Amino acid sequence: LLSLAQRSLAEAPAPTRARTPLAAKMAGYQDSPAFIALVQASAGAVGGVFASLVLQPVEVAKTRIQLTHSGDASLARTIMSIVADEGPFAVFKGAGTKAFESGAKNFVYFYIYDAINAIVKRRMHLSVGVKLVLGYIAGVGTAVSTMPLEVLATKIQADKSGSGGALEAARRVVEREGISGLFTGFWYNILLCINPAIQNSIFDRLKAQILEVKGEAGLTAVEAFVLGAIAKSVASTTTYPLVRLKTILQAGQVPGVPGPPASPSAKPPASLGPGTREKPSLKRKTSTSDQLQALSLREDTVVSKQSLLGRFMELYRGIGSTLTKSTLQAALLLMTKDQVAAVVRTFFKISAKVFFRKSGTLKLGAFSGRPLAS
Repeated sequence: LLSLAQRSLAEAPAPTRARTPLAAKMAGYQDSPAFIALVQASAGAVGGVFASLVLQPVEVAKTRIQLTHSGDASLARTIMSIVADEGPFAVFKGAGTKAFESGAKNFVYFYIYDAINAIVKRRMHLSVGVKLVLGYIAGVGTAVSTMPLEVLATKIQADKSGSGGALEAARRVVEREGISGLFTGFWYNILLCINPAIQNSIFDRLKAQILEVKGEAGLTAVEAFVLGAIAKSVASTTTYPLVRLKTILQAGQVPGVPGPPASPSAKPPASLGPGTREKPSLKRKTSTSDQLQALSLREDTVVSKQSLLGRFMELYRGIGSTLTKSTLQAALLLMTKDQVAAVVRTFFKISAKVFFRKSGTLKLGAFSGRPLAS
């Protein structure tokens, strides 16, 4: 594709010669916000699917760690434990659903982001603050349209029984919780839309500074990888407690949180057996602050012996695995995105030459003879 593009550029008429109708149409189309958004969205989707498939074992282990309130939080040991208990294919549980979710999310996000970015750029200077706002708007649009896929992917990864795929998981959610169950944690997702906004704003800012110093048109794959990792690390660390809380609620496996010591003479509730006591859970907490307070407590330690620093660190339980996964995924995505975007742009150019005449009409199909604008 690239060699064909180079030949087509070499064979292109000199600037002084008149353009054909198709060339004029395509030149305008390439410069339009819609074309820019389509190229970037397609490249983002391909990069997202690639990164998701490569890092699926890390994604499964990360989800399992986030759901726990005690025990080992090591990424490597968690992966080995999953393989030992559930088999080698368990670390790829929900890979198809997660890859589809990642591709859909990136396509929608980059389409919205690059479309409004191209429009706004023509009217004003894009400062860091403006890019944050644009990124947040794109994130909200993405969250609304793809959230059911995220919920299903989380439930499949958290399910140790391995029963069914995405359709079966969707059926169970709708039966138990209704359609609203597919949007569990919706408002957390809306709030967390600031995460990709932070990531892309930092990446674009660093990219612009490096290109200014280098005086070149684009980043190398290694440079994009490093900048993507830095940007995602900052974004993930900033919002991690809410990310973990959202994952726990979406999985529907909310663990109990240690309560005050039970009195020996206290009678357990009728619904519980002798010698047991009811533990408050995150779902029974109504406010976000109460939920985060519950999230900060370990199940294997008495509450009175848990220090303030220890409780704060518990909020970040699994941050290592999350940073490993999210930074590598963002780095792989941003590393491949620019490369794929060049191929996608070339593909559209070649497709236009193959399927359209110089007059701008289609060569084949039921619409043959109709102008390109129709």
